[in-house]
Amino acid sequence: KVFTEYKKSLKEEDIRFYPNVHELNKPLEKFYGYSNFLMGFGSDRCINYFFEAHRKKHWFWGRKRLVISDPSFPMYDVYGQIHDYKIKKVKYNIIKFPISEFLDDIDSNSIVVLSNPSSPIGDVICREDLIRILDVGQPTLVDEAYIEFSNEKSCIDLIDEYPNLYVTRTFSKAYGSAGTRFGVIFSQKQNIEKLNQYRDMYEITGQTFKWIQTLCKNKDLADEYIENVKKTRGDLLIKLYDMGIKFIPSSSNWFHIKESDLGKLPKDIIFRKNCTIPERGNDWVRLQITDNIKDYNWILK
Repeated sequence: KVFTEYKKSLKEEDIRFYPNVHELNKPLEKFYGYSNFLMGFGSDRCINYFFEAHRKKHWFWGRKRLVISDPSFPMYDVYGQIHDYKIKKVKYNIIKFPISEFLDDIDSNSIVVLSNPSSPIGDVICREDLIRILDVGQPTLVDEAYIEFSNEKSCIDLIDEYPNLYVTRTFSKAYGSAGTRFGVIFSQKQNIEKLNQYRDMYEITGQTFKWIQTLCKNKDLADEYIENVKKTRGDLLIKLYDMGIKFIPSSSNWFHIKESDLGKLPKDIIFRKNCTIPERGNDWVRLQITDNIKDYNWILK
């Protein structure tokens, strides 16, 4: 339904001309409930805006420090290297975000980047721990690429209280639009004005513009899909537990199962293997979750 509506909306002008992205401001404000943001060619581009805006060396302390968890989304490390940050990786303690160790490593010359829910572990950082990090006062980016699949509330509502908070969101994951390359970064007005200095001349294409516009009009359908994914995830975890298959739950649209249990599952299914879980080994496989429990009849039999 949504894709058919999108195709009908496309015109020759969407290819010939640059899009007027300002027409997306009000739909996105309604979609996310916040008005100060900058669009980008995927949320990873928005994350890079944050790195670019804070890379200036301190007159006394020198190069800025980047504090991230280990493991984390690989591009945090990549962008840190590109922009010459001193990178501090705080190791996970099994599958729990290392909040105490993380706080100990933030100093007055640091920026902080973390994902919630985390990638690749899939755990969530509770709001109380996020606030403890924000209270330190250093520029902090929270990457909420998978937040829709969790039961955790977005921290966008904390932006007005914390001028050091930046939040990125994406249409790639829960809204199934990775190919459109569209993301958003939120912060207080003065911060968005600073990030705007690093904005691409034309941040999205005309086709992307039309897709995001169409999706904003059909948010109820996308949200129904998200709720079905969460229900499927819960039903599958119960079934795997009953089957005696070891798993690590997540607050995202996947969970990990032990590679040694693959013999209990059909042979014709392709998994992402050799996934490493801190202190649990590298013999895990990731199982992706869809919105339909019938897709997993091979487990339910």
